[in-house]
Amino acid sequence: MSLSSSLALGARELSRLDPQDMLGCVRRMPEVASLAFERGTAWQPPVPSPRQILICGMGGSAISGDLARTLLQGRWSVPISVARQPQLPAWADDRTLCLFLSYSGNTAETLAAFGEATARGIPTAAIASGGQLADRCGQRAIPVLPVESGWQPRAALGHLYFTLLGMLAALGAPVEPAAAISRLAELAVEYAPDRADSDAINLARRLHALPAAPLIAGVSPSTEAVALRWKGQLNENAKTTALFGVFPELTHNEIVNLVASGEERAVVVLRDAEDPPLLVRQIGQTLGLLREERVSDPVEIVASASDPLARQMELVSLGDHVSVYLALLKGLDPTPVAPIVALKARMA
Repeated sequence: MSLSSSLALGARELSRLDPQDMLGCVRRMPEVASLAFERGTAWQPPVPSPRQILICGMGGSAISGDLARTLLQGRWSVPISVARQPQLPAWADDRTLCLFLSYSGNTAETLAAFGEATARGIPTAAIASGGQLADRCGQRAIPVLPVESGWQPRAALGHLYFTLLGMLAALGAPVEPAAAISRLAELAVEYAPDRADSDAINLARRLHALPAAPLIAGVSPSTEAVALRWKGQLNENAKTTALFGVFPELTHNEIVNLVASGEERAVVVLRDAEDPPLLVRQIGQTLGLLREERVSDPVEIVASASDPLARQMELVSLGDHVSVYLALLKGLDPTPVAPIVALKARMA
């Protein structure tokens, strides 16, 4: 089954391949982002000028924290950290603002960290669609910003991330979402399933054609979180193992095993147009080496919008579309994540 032929059959065939409409969720991100940002800007922070911000979450919720951290690093004086574990770092104190992100509101690790934060008297707020997290916030008069329910957590990035950005903007972060939302709307058209030769569909074909796990490489800090988002989306939507690396660090270690393995794999490098010249040169030399060693013919994707958030969302949108199209190429429904559901049931 070729991707182009299956999608050429129209909406009915697409509905059969993607019955829970993961592709539709990806394409709706610009619709939900504007309201989400407005929701975030309207909140009342429990501490107006935190010394630092700690964002706690897991999986498709935590990635919003990573995207915010890397977007604002170097642009805002308030440091942001992300915690993906059930305990808080020792440095979190009453000058720290802890933001808990759990789309379901029932993530065990996030609930455990939330309990520790309230016990230690750390200023706290949350984003959730409901669940225990929303209930516990209500019991303690802690701000909780509700988002629309009924989405897969990874598909709810527009809700979670833009709500978080609105919250940070209310604290003084330099965030303006208009250009990013406009760019997302343009890409929803550009990557539509009836565009059989779009960059998203062609890249999905490329990943499908090569046997070894693809390497998704970002640049620190500009596209590090975006590359991690790509990895997670390939894992969950396409049920595909993906390697994750970051320049310049990977040139000091992972480049060795990439060459030594002798495996031909897809290498996708995600770059920002404002990456520093030293890293741009280093990336170019690294990709040349991989070509010479016949490891890969790497794909370098450079986000070029004028606004940092718009550039970030350019790359996120491409990765989200690629992951769904790769699932369809493999004949898989992109939505179910049965092993995650099974593990949560065992833990419960």
